Amino acid sequence: MSIQTNIQEVRQRIAAACGECGRDPKEITLVGASKMNDAAACREAIAAGIDVLGENRVQEMTAKLEQGAYEGAPLHFIGHLQRNKVHQVLGKAVLIHSVDSLRLARQIE
Repeated sequence: MSIQTNIQEVRQRIAAACGECGRDPKEITLVGASKMNDAAACREAIAAGIDVLGENRVQEMTAKLEQGAYEGAPLHFIGHLQRNKVHQVLGKAVLIHSVDSLRLARQIE
């Protein structure tokens, strides 16, 4: 199944769920985890209408940034973030989902 087809199916399921509970599907942000996918797949997901790409490994994120993988969609960091790698994520990811300690939050601040 193609990335575009997957995104379309997920959007349809989101729309159905929103219809059942009275929400507007436009309120939902579809975050695609780009783990283990190359830069071309990321660009394909963006072209297919993904709202946000989420990366879970700093090394993959930095490599894909160099390849322009996330152009056209916001980048979120969704994986475990070590304090010694915070500087590599700050200014690149617009949101870090995985802040798991006060020390890490202070370092990000």
